[in-house]
Amino acid sequence: MRTFATLSLLLFAACTSSAPRTEPAVEEADRARQQQEADNRRRDFRAVLVRLDQAMDSYVQAVSQQGEFRADAQAERLYKLIQETVLDRGAHRPDQVRVKPGETMAVLTARATDGSNPDEQGIALAALGFSGQADVMPTILQGAQLSDPYVVDRAVLGLAVLRAPQTPPGVLEAIVLKAGHPEDGRVQAAWALYRLQQAFERPDPIVAIWKRLLTEHRDLLPGGVLVTAVRGLGLTRDAAHGDLVASFLTHPTPRVRMAAALAIGRMKSQAHWQQLLALIEPQETVQNVRLAAVKALVELAGGVDHKYDIAAWRKTFDRGQG
Repeated sequence: MRTFATLSLLLFAACTSSAPRTEPAVEEADRARQQQEADNRRRDFRAVLVRLDQAMDSYVQAVSQQGEFRADAQAERLYKLIQETVLDRGAHRPDQVRVKPGETMAVLTARATDGSNPDEQGIALAALGFSGQADVMPTILQGAQLSDPYVVDRAVLGLAVLRAPQTPPGVLEAIVLKAGHPEDGRVQAAWALYRLQQAFERPDPIVAIWKRLLTEHRDLLPGGVLVTAVRGLGLTRDAAHGDLVASFLTHPTPRVRMAAALAIGRMKSQAHWQQLLALIEPQETVQNVRLAAVKALVELAGGVDHKYDIAAWRKTFDRGQG
């Protein structure tokens, strides 16, 4: 046995020693090929990032016109396109380097925590939100707590799109309240909270944030934040918030008055019909505000619609009180 083992080792050594050596030129060519493939992948992924960035900008524009059929259809189409790109689904362009399923997600996740290139980091943070995978939330969340406003805003977009129920709303509230942060970023953080409110099974923490924003901080916030906070309370359909929301029916910003009127109608806060009526009187010069007040009055009246007939509205509600 010992002789056999020794002989075997000798034969193995002979075989290995007689194997042809790799020539330096072959090794160099192999290294060059691998380097070229790596360069191709890097260039391809930069192109992917550019396409994702453009598609996400178009998505945000479409969502900003929510309620219009064409805009809603475009937003849905863009969401699907972005998600397929992030998850390596769908068709690839012929000039793209083929990737394995999950490879794009892996690269995006790595870029999302790499601060050496803030532009790419921001795109990655936003794109991860389109994955639909709640376990990426902590990765996006860390981006929302960085110091670069651009990166923060892209992370906020990712959180708003992902709508993971485990998202801590306090991080978004902090951005809303950060006076030095760009106004559009603060408004977007409020929008992200509104999106999360619709995903939370128990949205009480977000409702508490709306109440704080509309009381303690109301004079320090951009109009866009106030609009979203008022809409958020309206979303609860709880007339207990009626008095707070009604205090914004006379706000100097028309969009805030509109949001307050619609929220009163949604909450069916009957106690405030007279304040809504004031918004269809001649002193209200903004037609969209007047239209919002009529819609709210229709809600309070159970579907009855008197348009801008103030006397008819008074009869309806006086009769209801009687």
